Amino acid sequence: MSIERTTHPYIIRNSMIYEGEPIIEGSRTSVRHVILLFQSGQDPEEIADRHHLTLAQVYDAISYFYDHEDEIRRYISNGE
Repeated sequence: MSIERTTHPYIIRNSMIYEGEPIIEGSRTSVRHVILLFQSGQDPEEIADRHHLTLAQVYDAISYFYDHEDEIRRYISNGE
């Protein structure tokens, strides 16, 4: 198992989870999933509550998306 830290404090890559797609540390929630929920109209507080995350984790996932938009858009298009 290989865990890679990113420059974002709550975002890691774990080769054993979603083939290394960026996830929120301590969970199996991908940045892609958070972004899809956020773009569908859910607010960060609702995402945090429903997925047992902190608000800081959700905002870090959103921030990661804006720093790596092309990468996350590829994950989104490959998952559809």
